[in-house]
Amino acid sequence: MQRPDTFSPQAGFVLTKAGHLSDFDEKVAISLYQPLIGPIAMALYLSLWQEVKDRALVTDRRLQLWLLDLLDIDIDQLFNARVKLEAVGLLRTYTQVDSLGRYYAYELYAPVAPDAFFKDDLLGLLLYDKVGEKRYDELVGQFSLKPVRRPEWQEITASFLDVFRFDHDLSKEPPAVVAAKSDMTQKEATRPRLGTGGGYDWALVKAMLANSNIQAGQLATHQEALYQIAGFYGIQPPDFARLISRATDVMTGKINLSQLRRLAEQGYTRAQPHAQPTTTTAPPKVASADEALLQKAKSMPPRQFLTAAKQAKNVRMYPANNELRAVQQLSERNVFDAPTINILIDYILRTNDSINQALLDAIANSWLKANVNSPEAALKQISDFEKQKASGQKRRQGSAKGPRQEKLPDWAQEGYQPEKKKVSDADREKLAAQLAKLRELGDKGGAN
Repeated sequence: MQRPDTFSPQAGFVLTKAGHLSDFDEKVAISLYQPLIGPIAMALYLSLWQEVKDRALVTDRRLQLWLLDLLDIDIDQLFNARVKLEAVGLLRTYTQVDSLGRYYAYELYAPVAPDAFFKDDLLGLLLYDKVGEKRYDELVGQFSLKPVRRPEWQEITASFLDVFRFDHDLSKEPPAVVAAKSDMTQKEATRPRLGTGGGYDWALVKAMLANSNIQAGQLATHQEALYQIAGFYGIQPPDFARLISRATDVMTGKINLSQLRRLAEQGYTRAQPHAQPTTTTAPPKVASADEALLQKAKSMPPRQFLTAAKQAKNVRMYPANNELRAVQQLSERNVFDAPTINILIDYILRTNDSINQALLDAIANSWLKANVNSPEAALKQISDFEKQKASGQKRRQGSAKGPRQEKLPDWAQEGYQPEKKKVSDADREKLAAQLAKLRELGDKGGAN
């Protein structure tokens, strides 16, 4: 790695530690780590342990020139020693600029236990490469435990509660005990992890970038964002390391995430014409359409799934730039895993020809409110929603009233025949009298 200009003899440094270094740890460091990092880096490591204090103060800093004089090395050698310690997990470095200028904080870590060292693919393989088979076997034997135990022995070891008794109520832990547990847990959590982590081989990416100009700590700083890019495009660690190297600023050694996304998209697009069509291989038989969708969603990164979902509607269709941005932004929010995002893509494209940002966010938020956290839960949420919608439509149809039907009177009914009633003699005489009176009145009116 190339030393940045900011790493100078006049820069300050402070020391802190994430654990304790025992005599055995020192033996492990010299025997197993020194063949990997060299004597200068080991001298720096042990010297820093000699100077570190239990309570580190930012104002209690020295110039790095002091380290150069102590070890009789130049600034480039100091930088190389530092990054080697970082690469094997013995040191983590932070930097800050304040009123006194730039300074570095060196956080020291104890070596891993020998069994963990030999089980780690990168550390064990690198040691084998450095020392050869014979010396490697000697080191394995040196740190292997060979207990003497006979099968006929009967264990009579006393347990903890066989020996110790408590005078206090154990149902409630004292505050000091609770606080100590919390402190120890936090300190343990800061220990750097070796090998693969989070399902992605970051150790391999780091190893492949060892000779690049990337600034130390960049992978750890941007690991979440990097993982989202790798997962979105389905990029394997060796290819991803090459893309990261191309997206790293030559002057500053920092990763340009925007450029990395562009390079990833360009690489995916170029590879598409040469990729084998997804329909050439018959998928294994599944019990239902949902299981087939699940299988597909879990086997493709979102970028590939989006293209396949569009082409399933029409082979000439393709994802537009706004669709890519919408899906990628959702991926980078880290609220859903890739298969769940794929289920969401499929759900939208069932009834739409393209993915709209507003619709995508609306459905995503409704799923988050419903605590959807897996593709299976996403399918159940879709099913429940569709059932609820269908039930609502059925209720509305049942309660909807048609055109109002007025009841027609009898006389307006087709084929109406008036009812014939029998008239009595008295009614006839009364009616005749009324008619006679009416005629009399009419005659009088005409005479006038």
